Amino acid sequence: MEERVAFERFLYGDGKAIVISDMEFCVDRIVMLPKIRPHQLEKAVQISVEYCHSANFRRKILEKSYECPVLIYLLYKRGVLIFGEIEPFLKSRDCFLISYYFRKEIYDFESFIGSKQQPYSFDESFLENENDIDQMIEYGFLPSSIEYVLKYDVIDDLNHFNIQNQEAVWSPFEWSFKPKYLDILSFSGFFGSIKCFKYLLMNGMAINSSTISMVICSDCLDLFHLCQGNNFVSDDGIFYASKFCGLGLLVFMFENGSDNNGKDKDF
Repeated sequence: MEERVAFERFLYGDGKAIVISDMEFCVDRIVMLPKIRPHQLEKAVQISVEYCHSANFRRKILEKSYECPVLIYLLYKRGVLIFGEIEPFLKSRDCFLISYYFRKEIYDFESFIGSKQQPYSFDESFLENENDIDQMIEYGFLPSSIEYVLKYDVIDDLNHFNIQNQEAVWSPFEWSFKPKYLDILSFSGFFGSIKCFKYLLMNGMAINSSTISMVICSDCLDLFHLCQGNNFVSDDGIFYASKFCGLGLLVFMFENGSDNNGKDKDF
């Protein structure tokens, strides 16, 4: 247990690097990191590189390829994994999205992808332009989109958009929190984008319960403090902090008398 706790502190917080013997647990947590901390994808890659000398780790992380295809793709691009290792895992019917990462390596891709199980309510408009697919694979969103601006906190580009009644739409290549549509203040809160968040507040965006929940997911104490004092609270604050490994906010909420009710009891 102590080894697992130390590994999670290293993975999600500021703990010291640790080599863990429980490979199943190690892989489960690594593939989750880019989902719940999109900006820490590089950390997940670097940790995976350290472990990939182990044939057991390579097999287990490939078995989880559906969970985080971008991680597998980057390990392939850096020469850590070879396509011959990945190809067998592309044969299952439910590998629709990960197949797009390797569409240039797959022979007769159009026929290949036609045999795959397309995710429910998948928006095919994302896939109409080859260049767009490459950019979404690399960044999660198109650089011309408000979602990209909010994710990467590009405050100078935000004033190019009409922010009134604007919603953010998740890209199929952004393996993060759902629902599909989210108000832009909550969306910037999820990514901990402080500059954009403050800009939206100053331009009339209102904090709601969704905003606070998304800020808790980011584990950004600065944004959480900005949200305090409004008329909304997150009923499932500890739930979200636990689910998204928000260690800083978990400690803060417990120390400040958070009521552990509802979903929170599960954590």
